[in-house]
Amino acid sequence: MEPLSRLAGRAAEQELLASALGRTVSGEPCAVVVQGEAGVGKTWLVRQVCEGLGGDVQVLWGACVHFGQATVPFAPVIGALNAWLMHADATTRQEVLAGADELGSLSPALGNSRSDDPGRLLPLLDLVFNRIAQVAPTVLVLDDLQWADRTSLDVLAYLISGFGGQRLALLATCRDEHRDEGNPLHGWLADMRRTPAFTEVHLDRLDLAATEAQIAGLLGHAVDIELAARVHDRSSGNPYLTELLIRDMAGRGRLESEWVVPAATPTALGEALLSNWHGLSAAARQITRVLAAAGRPIEFGILTDVLAARGVEIADLSGYVREARDQGVVSPEDDGRLWFRHPLLAEVLESAMAPDEAARVHATYAEVLGSRLGDNPQRAAADLAVHNAFAGRTDESYRWSLAAADYAQSLHAPAEEATNLERACTLWDKSSPNVRGSITSRIDLLFRASQACDRAGRVNAAIDCLDQAVRLVNPERDPLLASTLLCSMRELKWQQAAPGNAVLPESVQAVQLTQRFPHSPQRARALAGLADAEKWDDLLPDAAMHADEAVQIARKSGSKATLAGTLNARASVRLHRDEVEASMADAEEADRLARSCGDSAQQAAAANWRVICLSELGSTTEATTAALDGFDAAVRNGSPHWGYFLAALAAEGLLHSGRWQECQDLLRDALSRHRGPIPAAGLRMVAARLAVRSGNLTAARQHLGRALELIPGDYPGLRMRMALAGAEVFVASGQPLQALEWVTSRITHHDRTATGTGNLRAVKYNDQLLLPLANAAAELAVARRDAGATPDVARAESVLADMIARWPHEPFAATRATTTQAMRRALFAAEVARCKNDPSQAERWQSAIEKCDAAGAPWNTAVAQLRRANALLAAGTTSPDVADLLRGAHRQAVALGAQPLLREVDALARMARVTLLEPAKATDSTPTPPALASLTAREREILSFLVAGRSNGEIAKDLVISDKTVSVHVSNILRKTGTSTRVEAAALAERLTGHPES
Repeated sequence: MEPLSRLAGRAAEQELLASALGRTVSGEPCAVVVQGEAGVGKTWLVRQVCEGLGGDVQVLWGACVHFGQATVPFAPVIGALNAWLMHADATTRQEVLAGADELGSLSPALGNSRSDDPGRLLPLLDLVFNRIAQVAPTVLVLDDLQWADRTSLDVLAYLISGFGGQRLALLATCRDEHRDEGNPLHGWLADMRRTPAFTEVHLDRLDLAATEAQIAGLLGHAVDIELAARVHDRSSGNPYLTELLIRDMAGRGRLESEWVVPAATPTALGEALLSNWHGLSAAARQITRVLAAAGRPIEFGILTDVLAARGVEIADLSGYVREARDQGVVSPEDDGRLWFRHPLLAEVLESAMAPDEAARVHATYAEVLGSRLGDNPQRAAADLAVHNAFAGRTDESYRWSLAAADYAQSLHAPAEEATNLERACTLWDKSSPNVRGSITSRIDLLFRASQACDRAGRVNAAIDCLDQAVRLVNPERDPLLASTLLCSMRELKWQQAAPGNAVLPESVQAVQLTQRFPHSPQRARALAGLADAEKWDDLLPDAAMHADEAVQIARKSGSKATLAGTLNARASVRLHRDEVEASMADAEEADRLARSCGDSAQQAAAANWRVICLSELGSTTEATTAALDGFDAAVRNGSPHWGYFLAALAAEGLLHSGRWQECQDLLRDALSRHRGPIPAAGLRMVAARLAVRSGNLTAARQHLGRALELIPGDYPGLRMRMALAGAEVFVASGQPLQALEWVTSRITHHDRTATGTGNLRAVKYNDQLLLPLANAAAELAVARRDAGATPDVARAESVLADMIARWPHEPFAATRATTTQAMRRALFAAEVARCKNDPSQAERWQSAIEKCDAAGAPWNTAVAQLRRANALLAAGTTSPDVADLLRGAHRQAVALGAQPLLREVDALARMARVTLLEPAKATDSTPTPPALASLTAREREILSFLVAGRSNGEIAKDLVISDKTVSVHVSNILRKTGTSTRVEAAALAERLTGHPES
């Protein structure tokens, strides 16, 4: 990196950014968001640091712009890519974009193909940016992140979550202001703060000393402190306002000693921005006014056409633009588009326009953009919608808003779809009847907007839209439509208010409205919704009755979509009643029906219930595969709500089966996309458990904390998963007592009356919580026993014993027998024995090892191996089994990347004087040193065991030969190598061949 020129008052922040980017060059990626008020110097700081990187680092700039409510998916990211493409040579462009032709959906410069699978756009953008970073260290800068569209935030989240060894850094600037309650940046920042590579830097206003240094830098010499104090008083330490004040005084032609700070201090930064603009010629001011109305950086040709329509002399346009550039008003973008040096000025100029003038300019933009639509008019739909709205062309704005919503929907960008639909809803009253349609069309529009808001995770906005639709419907005149809307309202309110009662007034009213239509699809849907609610409220007999009735009506109605929905509802109810085979049958029929009628939401729901059924039946591998396939299909088909539940189920399966890298990749993908709060919390809880087992306790705590921000800690649908995740985090944090209390508080006693309610699901959930409960009690007992704290040991034993005594049935015996259930039962028994320090614990752990292995759970197997080894050693056993157990656990921990487990195994092995080195495996390509050339293949193999510290007996056991045969081979090795002891022979081999594999 080149030496940095110091920025006034920003030395610490400058060093932090420079250090982070320096590490990026060495393959340590990072993401930094620089925040602060407008004019505080965020962009200037980032630009100065980037300019100090040197020519071997490429910097890609993208600008997020604020233009009414127009949002174009991926706009700043694609702008940065297009700018890079302009400077890259043809060969590099071809290599970087190879296989990414589908990005042509976003920009013609990126490819010629449109993607039939919009869900592929995120991975393709990730691929392209990582390839660019392979060409040279890369910094992607996004300015004004507070205006970023949701899809661009998703791209950044996807890139950040995939950080590994890339030479890629992400820098963004973000204002403190202009972030209202619904801004997606709030949730994005909350998620990113739990990512280890993510950092935030906040810039405050400068103090007097820093302002003095800033002024000295602007003027090139030291200044009088009194002048600096007056400027600081007027600017309040805002660097940009200070700069404008100094320029103003310097431009008056007076001696510096005669400078007078203007008495009328600007009340807002916007007024200060205009002071520089007022220095332009009249023509340049007119041009920049028109430019400001564009709302975002535009091509020079578009500006030319708009100005021509406005009567501006085109011959002088370049000169006027140069004038504005020289005065620091405008600054050409890297891709040739024109925009303001400080985006705030565009806001000030646009808002200062007289309403009639603004309407005319926006009308001109609408006409020019409309004449340049090309082959894909939808790309300009959002801009056309806003321009026409400002121009007072309500009908055109309404049409383009719907087109923009359709375009966003095709890209699976629900946040942008919702924004455009909400604008259309606002315009409906003002639009012509022949354009907007009937009141039924308005209801349909509000319903669609509600669904888009729900998919975007904006439950409150979804309820608001749906509430408007409900108010427009007369239940007496149109009871079936009213019932449909109320069913949706119940689902949204349940998401919003859980864990309150699921059976809401809307549930009952929706059913009542359909009583006069006993065979209608609407009645079937209303009964299915009521059954779903009753299930959560433990009214399972009623839920089963209503679900059966819903299916019967749906079959007679002839509606495949309705039948699929009712079958899914009944599948869920049957699962809660432990009627797994019947639930599976319903889910499979629902899947067939949903596929036949193209209902992706019901297809995804059916996949969800089928996956859970497979898990209940013990088919863990098949369940995981089905969940992965279901998630891919849900994202591809635009049904993310159920899709992310499937992602969480798949991640659980991958975690269980030891496929941790796949689990990590899946979680990264799912957590970087649009999610509602409930599925997002489910994903976070799996991520917390994976982070604990991988040794990233900070990330684990962050994931658990974020989950608790998203849903209540006792949300019934995720109660068991919340207990499991929290227990693992607390135990790993050295807080077993908190883990014990955490799990105990989440054990319910529905199973005491299970025969009355039929809720065997609660029985299963509670049984699963016994295992983390026993583990926490054992951890607490062991820790306090080691510390000699007998009362705490007694407390741990008492809590566990009391819970077992009060359990209304034999643990893990109330449900069907599967390998997973057998594993849990064995682990529970072993943890109980460990808590009580029972002499039988070594035998219990042997049983657990066998059951965990049978269940295909490598992490649990390794933990059980460690625990058995520890129990044998504690009992004074010197059995060779201890070495085998520790080596087996070590192999599993290394393969998984389970760092905490690996540390425990290493520590116990050192205490037991067990070497964990694995014999090096020779291959045909492995060169043999001349000093070892006389050894036979078998002798070289045995020599590798000697290097690994194995005894003759251990070698004989591994190679299935006798001890005497091993002894003969060892003697031959000593003779041929000229060494006198096995230790000397091992040392020679290690020197000649390098350190053995471990």
